[in-house]
Amino acid sequence: MSNILVIDDEQMIRLAFAEFLKDEGHTALLAEDGETALELIRTQQPEIVFLDYRLSTRDGLEILAEIRQLLPTAAVVFMTAFGTMDVTIRAMQLGAYEYLTKPFDLARVREIIHRVLAGRQSLASRGGRPQPALSLDQMVGRSAAMQEIYKMIGLLTTQDVTVLVTGESGVGKELVARAIHDNSPRRSEPFVAVNCGAVPENLLESEMFGYEQGAFTGAGARKAGKFEAAGRGTIFLDEIGELQPLLQVKLLRVLQEKSLERVGGNSPVKVEARIIAATNKDLHAEMLAGRFRKDLFYRLYLVHINIPSLRERKEDIPLLVDHFIGRFNREQNRRVCGVAASVMQALQDYSWPGNVRELENQIRRAMVLSRDEILVPELFEFTSAGQPSGQISSSPLVEAARELFAALLKAEDKPPLLMEHMVAILEKTVIAEALKTCGGNQVHAAQLLGIHRSTLRQKMKNYGL
Repeated sequence: MSNILVIDDEQMIRLAFAEFLKDEGHTALLAEDGETALELIRTQQPEIVFLDYRLSTRDGLEILAEIRQLLPTAAVVFMTAFGTMDVTIRAMQLGAYEYLTKPFDLARVREIIHRVLAGRQSLASRGGRPQPALSLDQMVGRSAAMQEIYKMIGLLTTQDVTVLVTGESGVGKELVARAIHDNSPRRSEPFVAVNCGAVPENLLESEMFGYEQGAFTGAGARKAGKFEAAGRGTIFLDEIGELQPLLQVKLLRVLQEKSLERVGGNSPVKVEARIIAATNKDLHAEMLAGRFRKDLFYRLYLVHINIPSLRERKEDIPLLVDHFIGRFNREQNRRVCGVAASVMQALQDYSWPGNVRELENQIRRAMVLSRDEILVPELFEFTSAGQPSGQISSSPLVEAARELFAALLKAEDKPPLLMEHMVAILEKTVIAEALKTCGGNQVHAAQLLGIHRSTLRQKMKNYGL
């Protein structure tokens, strides 16, 4: 069916790919180094390329850049066991079609191949080469959810559009905004952050849009607002859900007309900054409730990134712990080398209502109090809100659970994993009701449930919803 090139210096991986591709009806082209791969690119012109990051002779990103020059119509799938943010962003910016973190499921490979071949015509018309990215390590995580975030950041650095970032407090919404800015052509211009919920309402308009001399008592001279200060850079509007109706109207005008008027002025001022907004609120629900303008919602919702909570990506906790310990070692001139095993277990079991920010503060506090090289349990304090209370209420839900439990006990085909069975019944019901409430919209249902969209999709698949 198609020529598919696999570039990997591990022989077992190449042979496994060859057998898989043959079974799928494709022709497998195999290369163990960059030079062999580029020669096959020139002579065989494969439709799809699977490229490993860590090659023995050359860097996979360099090979990717050369492939994009030699054969821009090829869909390059970047593979690595080191799924850091900067590598993912650079790969996407250089034109990678998809990004796979090892080890991966061959079913995922099959899905990518089918998707590429189904969209071959649109892929062939794709052209241009993005600018290379800067190397950043502000965001930490190798979970599947974070890989999706990195891929979105990589794509958005080459697409100059308005972005809405959502997620609970403490997940790192500003870090996402900064990563988009710092890896974009606007990187040399200012990044200006405005907290729409922290500035008093009567000052926010003049803070954002500036004012003319004499506009109000105390306005002795013209002052530029945050939009003008951002210039051709990026303005980050945090807590956009707190914006009052009058300012929502003014912001909508900025988005539509790319201009503003200072307070007390009547001459338009051109706005060239990119706008990235963020909120921990469900803006869709706010819109339905009449607290957020519908037209502004759809302007902001052009591209949406939802950051998962820390409890949805607990596999990233060890990486985050190491990251924060390393940073605070440099700041405090310390030599802490890690946490006790019991501490890591406690960190994994905790629900993290304050997300990554809370974890950062916990590590910082523990290192301030510790005089040893290992952080022990006594140095950590968890809020009661994040721990199970252990108390059972007498709500109708609890009564229904008790009745279900009693019925399952009496059943002849009692499930062996009783706890998992009951939780699955409740979870499936809650997800089904959330989808019904949101009219089948998975994005809004995921926000309503407080889970990542990929998590929702997987659970829907598991439950046949």
